Amino acid sequence: MSESLTEAELRLLMEVVEAGRRDEPTAGLPWAVLDRLAVLVPVEAISCPEFDLPRGRPMLDQWWEGGVRTLTIGDEDGVDAPEYWESLRQFEPCTYPERTGDLHTPVRWSDFYTRAQLRDTAHYADYRRTEGFEHGLHLAFPAPPGVVRRVSLWRGPGRDFSERDRLVLELLRPHLWEIRGRRPGLPKLTRREQEVLRLVDAGLGNPEIARELVVSVATVRKHLEHIYDRTGVRTRGAAAALMRHS
Repeated sequence: MSESLTEAELRLLMEVVEAGRRDEPTAGLPWAVLDRLAVLVPVEAISCPEFDLPRGRPMLDQWWEGGVRTLTIGDEDGVDAPEYWESLRQFEPCTYPERTGDLHTPVRWSDFYTRAQLRDTAHYADYRRTEGFEHGLHLAFPAPPGVVRRVSLWRGPGRDFSERDRLVLELLRPHLWEIRGRRPGLPKLTRREQEVLRLVDAGLGNPEIARELVVSVATVRKHLEHIYDRTGVRTRGAAAALMRHS
């Protein structure tokens, strides 16, 4: 790659890394990383999603947009329509890492589509265009088969991402992956609440959990209510995802 960064840009790059190591960990990337990355590579939005693509199941949705921060674990906000997931499966930038095994190269929409071709894709036409995004740059992280885990940069109309922007993400990748490995601990739960949460994560329903723990179904429901209160989540899927991301 012929592009290179100036000393000032390299300093900004190191600020991203240092901020990530200092800031509080989250289920995705520390917010300070996204704040500074948006200065290094000017964008409208940054996302750090994790989802099970074959099953159409969200696992983590972290968004930074114009400085506004949102973080959703699991399916607290509901599951997107099957048409959304099918459009994503057909969108080449999304499936590139699993198709090729290349987790190191940041990819742009324009690596796969001309402007006219992009407009014809269902994912862009039905979803991204309505959100105002015209350009995307995606960097993949290691993940189990079928799971997409990445950081995505988004721009509206105007200039595309450059080779310089691609280089920034390529240089940051090992540091971002190291930083992402720092996980927040679960809020303080009792031993029995942790057991209930573990069984929820294993896919058991309340009657099955009750039999496993030799308690009543009402007791299981009460434990779940306490878990929801202490963690701030409101669904079983979100509680299970919290266990996986802790």
